[in-house]
Amino acid sequence: MLDYVLPLISSPWLYVIIFLLVAVDGFVPVAMSEAIIIALGAISTTGEPNLAVLALAAVAGGTAGDRISYYVGAKASARIKKGKLAAAKAKAEQALLRQGAAAIVIGRFIPYGRTATTLTAGSVGLRFGPFYLASVVSSVLWAAYSIGLGRIGGMAFADSPLLAAAFGIALGFVLAGLHSAVKRLRLMLRPAPVLDEMVELAEVH
Repeated sequence: MLDYVLPLISSPWLYVIIFLLVAVDGFVPVAMSEAIIIALGAISTTGEPNLAVLALAAVAGGTAGDRISYYVGAKASARIKKGKLAAAKAKAEQALLRQGAAAIVIGRFIPYGRTATTLTAGSVGLRFGPFYLASVVSSVLWAAYSIGLGRIGGMAFADSPLLAAAFGIALGFVLAGLHSAVKRLRLMLRPAPVLDEMVELAEVH
């Protein structure tokens, strides 16, 4: 299977695809861009793709998608009334009104959090300067995190890139599960403080 995948991995078009996937994932969260970035980070132990260009494509796609989501939120946020995204949006609105742009960074690492916070930032009229800075910071941190998970898998299974990719993705799910478990335990032990409101977005996933 890897013989069919490697030609694309070695192609410059890969970075265009990554840019588009990460951008689309910002306002239509179905592209599974994080899993793809983790997998590519793991496969990079074979020499391709270039990690610097991969990270640049991911960050550029992240900021582009956030900007589109912000614009959509400013125009049509009131139409989001049902489903998981609506519940996430309600939490995001509370966090944004109290925490401002910091909620954008936190939301980037929570299921549906990126879309919810960027849409809501547009709907509540968060100033674009702080929003854009938070978007860049969150995209850089997310790209580093995702690629780093993949590289851990690549180092653990250097002789099997596909197994390395699967390990990196699984590790990401484990960390997300641990994060959710710790958060739930904290909620059981004491009332959630203001800074935890953004974290509650994970419950809708």
